[in-house]
Amino acid sequence: MPNDPGLELSWKPKGHSGKGTLLVTVNDAPIFMDTGDLTSDAFRKKCLSAVCKDRPAIRSTDIEKRLVELAAQVVQRQSESPDTTSADTGEIQIVRPERFIHPAVSGLTVPERAIVDGRPAGRWALYLRWADGKRERRDLISYLQLSDGARLYINPQPTEPLPTASPGWSRASQKAWLGGQAAPNGADVFAALCERIAYFIDLPPSKAAGITATLALWMMLTYVYPAFDAVPYLYSGGPVGSGKSRVLELLARMVFRPLTTSNLTAACLFRALHNQGGILLLDEAERLRDASPDVADINSVLLAGYKRGGKALRLEPAGDTFKLAEFEVFGPKAIASIAGMPPALASRCIPLTMFRSPPSSVKPRRRLDGDPARWQSLRDDLHRLALENGDTWLDLAQKADVCPEMSGRQFELWQPILALAHWVESSGAEGLLEVVRGHALHTIDDSRDDQLPDTDEVLLRVVSEKVKLGEVFTPGNVLSAAQAKEQVLFQKWSARTVSDRLHRYGIPRPSKHSHGTRLYDGITIDMLLKVQQNYGIDLEISPPSPPKQDLQHAKSNSRLDIDSGGEGGECGEAGRQCREV
Repeated sequence: MPNDPGLELSWKPKGHSGKGTLLVTVNDAPIFMDTGDLTSDAFRKKCLSAVCKDRPAIRSTDIEKRLVELAAQVVQRQSESPDTTSADTGEIQIVRPERFIHPAVSGLTVPERAIVDGRPAGRWALYLRWADGKRERRDLISYLQLSDGARLYINPQPTEPLPTASPGWSRASQKAWLGGQAAPNGADVFAALCERIAYFIDLPPSKAAGITATLALWMMLTYVYPAFDAVPYLYSGGPVGSGKSRVLELLARMVFRPLTTSNLTAACLFRALHNQGGILLLDEAERLRDASPDVADINSVLLAGYKRGGKALRLEPAGDTFKLAEFEVFGPKAIASIAGMPPALASRCIPLTMFRSPPSSVKPRRRLDGDPARWQSLRDDLHRLALENGDTWLDLAQKADVCPEMSGRQFELWQPILALAHWVESSGAEGLLEVVRGHALHTIDDSRDDQLPDTDEVLLRVVSEKVKLGEVFTPGNVLSAAQAKEQVLFQKWSARTVSDRLHRYGIPRPSKHSHGTRLYDGITIDMLLKVQQNYGIDLEISPPSPPKQDLQHAKSNSRLDIDSGGEGGECGEAGRQCREV
């Protein structure tokens, strides 16, 4: 070093952790020695302060740079020398760097700016909240040592962020949290999100409360989604000028690490999600209905990414050959489009149907960034809320009783939203769960009509009519009757297509009879009743009447419900803000 070329730093590690002994000498004379975790920002600052105090002539920037370089070498040795004993006992666990929730620790990374060789550069800071309440900041490392001796590996290690990357969480709030600042109240944060949504977006009065609450809860979900096995996508649809892009602009200011785009390739999508994570906000997504190979690849990534473990598999060059590579793509995503989406992708989304604002409305003219400090305060609250309640998020992921009426895909999509509604309600938003559950059930009923093709409904109605008349019929008979009703829809259909389509709804395939004729002779009214109930199609089949004693019991319960009255559906202060949108 220019100021003191005799300065030397040496590190003696202890085991495979970041801990060891740091020795600082000048001209072979020891001036400082201490034991700690060199990968810890706090330990390096302590060492820097002690050395500068003993040798004021030495430039602090030079010592700090040497300490960081030495810490990087420690991290590199950790990654090159794994603890085989830990691997043999099955104690290695892996979490992603951007956000993880583990029973022992909750953590997330934040991009920071630093000056390296006189130029701005980016680096990752890791913020941790341990189960015992300890809070700390570290530079991003390859693994965490847990109290039981196991390791929590952080993988993949992301590339350095750009120096212009937005941290999301302000530096002032980070320091306050490390200093012991309490987490905000969940109901208060929810109410503030609802207020921002209502301030900027016009919604139909009949659905405003449910849409506002769902949108606010989805924003909160983006900060805690790793706790859940599956997460819903948001689909913002509607005609031109209805506010679809406005919804995504609002989300871009509130969700965890937003990745906003309207045009990207499949390779860019899965590599960006794998390398640094984030919440995809995809605007102008009409091209997802195209049949091009690249769009098909994008759709395959989106279809896989709603569920934990969702991956994009690719063959990557490896010298003279190729190797299979996995890219993690799990996480919430929001999509805006005029033309709708492919049915398979639509089935993974909670739809938000937007409408044009009335000419007299001032909401579309309000500047989203007119009060940036307010957005920042909300983002700070969401970061602190997410870190401070790790065990709570893991418990909510197991809470199935919030949506007893749902099953299958609809349960997967709505369970995280309704579980969060239950938690927010327990924080003070009285009646919120009932409001969101009611909106969810109405949304599911509406989406059934949208997702069920018109052709299928016509076919099922034809079959129902024939079964009621006691007819024995063929797929060709069904097709002829369908063509008589809707010639244009069925002009290119075949009898085989009819058989395949009906089979999707549990209708058994026709049996082969004499002369090769295939007849439908096993379809019952009970089969069709299940189709009517499961898919929401009115086939004009009445369910069987309950036994007399059950009917009497139902009447008794009905009287109890009516007499009980009460204030069910009232949302308290936070919920009322949703209902008053």
